[in-house]
Amino acid sequence: MVPIVEVLIFGTIEASVFGLLAMGFSLVYGVGGVLNLSHGLFYLLTGYIIFWSYKIIGIIGAVVLALILIIVVGGLSYLLLIKPLQENHVAILIITFSLGFFIEQFIKVFGDAVPHTVPGYVEGKITILGVPFPSQFFIILIGSFIIIVLTGLFINKSKIGKSIRAISQDREAAMLMGINADRILMYTVMISAFLAGIAAVLYVPASSIAPHMGWNVLTNSFAIVIFGGLGSLKGSVVSAFILGYTRNFVNYFIDPAFSAIVPIVVIILVLIIRPRGIFGKKEVY
Repeated sequence: MVPIVEVLIFGTIEASVFGLLAMGFSLVYGVGGVLNLSHGLFYLLTGYIIFWSYKIIGIIGAVVLALILIIVVGGLSYLLLIKPLQENHVAILIITFSLGFFIEQFIKVFGDAVPHTVPGYVEGKITILGVPFPSQFFIILIGSFIIIVLTGLFINKSKIGKSIRAISQDREAAMLMGINADRILMYTVMISAFLAGIAAVLYVPASSIAPHMGWNVLTNSFAIVIFGGLGSLKGSVVSAFILGYTRNFVNYFIDPAFSAIVPIVVIILVLIIRPRGIFGKKEVY
């Protein structure tokens, strides 16, 4: 009974975090057809900004600073790297991959390569059905749920959100109606960076941060959006939970070493069997 409860609890935690990450990744692809291979660096940088600054300005100040800076980084990455190359998707893949690799090496050179932790927002543990887990996990669950709901409302109800949907469905028609596609795509990349930053804000205090983790984040996010359907926000959330439970099931009942390859297996199988994913379609919003 206890292992099943652990799979459900820790699978839900993992799914909540990767749901945020995958939503941002999928959103950028849905609007601009851009596969941003530097998506993991948004998570990585947010975690390190918090780690570098929390002793100076406190954990809350560090979180605010990290989110502001990562939104700025998202905007600059679009203006300086993605926008000039947006007609060449291969070039975007190369330049965003290079950016992610550069940030990883920058952190190693000016910091170090060992994992670091930051303090949680709450202390203590809670026991559910005989399974103890950190109280910080409640912050992750509540925070992720709120952000996912607010993101859905923003996309469906706000003026910018409606413009994002219009661009994703028919870019040329949206531009003919006066929507600035470049500006909307920049906003979308900034929202993507914000969602990745929120994932780091919630999860890093419950785990750790290290330079290589940006690629783990990218691999899991990519597996989720491939499974759910590139560009589908609903698919990203649903597939995040499927992958989260699957990884934890493998971790507890088979071998922890195999759980790391689950995302790769998902990518390969889905691309072979159903390339569009389970919710993939032309119009996704």
